[in-house]
Amino acid sequence: MNELTIDSHIRHRSPSLPTIPLDILFDIFQHLPIQSVLALRQTSKSFDAITRLRSLWALLLRTLVQEQNIPIPSFDGKSPESLSALELERFTCRALALRINWTNPNLKREIHFRAAVTRKDLDVLFIEFLPGRGNRWLISVTNEAFRKCIVQCWDLTVLQPMCIANLTYTNGGGNIRVIINNDPSSPAIMAIQSKPAVTEIVTIDFEEKDPESAFVPLSAIDGRREIYLLSGSTLVTKDPKHGGKVSIWDINDQPYEKIHLVTSASLQPQEYSCRAMHLCDDYLIIFLLGTVELYSTIPRPNNIATSGVPLSYPLAQYTFQWSIESVNMSEQVSWHAARLHRPSPINIVIRGRITYFQPEHTWDHFVLDPNPSYVPGRETSLYNLPYLMQPTLVQKICSPVWPLSGTATTLGRYGTMLLLDNHDPDGMEYRDFKHQRLTGWILTTTGGSPTSQHGSHRSIAFSVQAGNCWNGVVIDEESGRIVVSGVEGTITLFEYL
Repeated sequence: MNELTIDSHIRHRSPSLPTIPLDILFDIFQHLPIQSVLALRQTSKSFDAITRLRSLWALLLRTLVQEQNIPIPSFDGKSPESLSALELERFTCRALALRINWTNPNLKREIHFRAAVTRKDLDVLFIEFLPGRGNRWLISVTNEAFRKCIVQCWDLTVLQPMCIANLTYTNGGGNIRVIINNDPSSPAIMAIQSKPAVTEIVTIDFEEKDPESAFVPLSAIDGRREIYLLSGSTLVTKDPKHGGKVSIWDINDQPYEKIHLVTSASLQPQEYSCRAMHLCDDYLIIFLLGTVELYSTIPRPNNIATSGVPLSYPLAQYTFQWSIESVNMSEQVSWHAARLHRPSPINIVIRGRITYFQPEHTWDHFVLDPNPSYVPGRETSLYNLPYLMQPTLVQKICSPVWPLSGTATTLGRYGTMLLLDNHDPDGMEYRDFKHQRLTGWILTTTGGSPTSQHGSHRSIAFSVQAGNCWNGVVIDEESGRIVVSGVEGTITLFEYL
């Protein structure tokens, strides 16, 4: 039965509905809690039919979920046009249920497991979700007394998380660094700086039954360097020397150095310390010790004849009035920006440099707004910049914890900021802290201009624990998962759906 037939059937059976057009009823439903829309099915056959219309659920998914930039569990980039009424309803209800459980923490499952269970003198140095791929996999790096490091991939969808890939580095393996590829379609899953002078590009064979054989090397780059970002086939590195240059690599087949980035002449070598990076299309944004710079990533002939790799100079830059201690940066998922094929606002959470005598109890929430004059599809240049390079200060977020203790922060694509730190309910000195708290905020950005509205909801308390063993936190908003790492190889999974 098509919707025109259903409409006629509804109006024939209910004498009160013929005067109310469906678009008016749909508008009313948008202002009701989703549970009330579902409850209407129990009131009459007419409302049962109305609340099963595909057009209703397509509208509710768009207006209540997508336009509000709410993550949709298991959606995986599906097109709403390809979904049935029942599928649209399920995605809408799951997204809104997760949002309620997330903003008013309602924990559904808490699981504790250990990496490298053979020893206890371990620390989890690194944890990160693999993007995409069904929001299923977690990568951990565990250090064993600085003698060896163990890189593992965990399946989080089973009752007890299971290691499906295991890679061990010895002989000074405690110094390895891992970068996860933020493009789930790329075969290169991560870059590993396994030795001081080698950077490995590896993938994972998820079908391999033996975890010891599941990590598969793709290529390697010789030479001492620091790795910062991996996106698709692009790797960004920095020379570890004082004031060393930043390089952009193409890692397809045989890796080669594509561009050298040349910093502003006004910066001192010690100021060229990278804090965060964001790569998109043909431009790269870099946060340094006190500045933010935007570069083109398209190789061009050098104006001055030189041999070697092409050079790229900053197209735009902004200098802060103070030094930056740490930066968390994430492009905000924006349904409106995606629909218009424009850049999305970028959430930036900055903590200024602190000392014992001048502690900083706040995080500054900035937004890098898209440039309204930017023309999508045209090459990024001095005359076509994707962003306004002066970040907009939205708010100062007061720290609920002592700032000198080991702070771990993370920022999700849907605006969730998490803070993991020591918590002192009794006002004691930080060295005597006996509790830790996992708190968060939902940072909001709308639109894409200097007049856009930004802000945050109230703070959210996700968890508190006795002791001082947590040392890192990561987030996957689409699956409703938070993972906290700790000493002695402990990993804790919190699920909210």
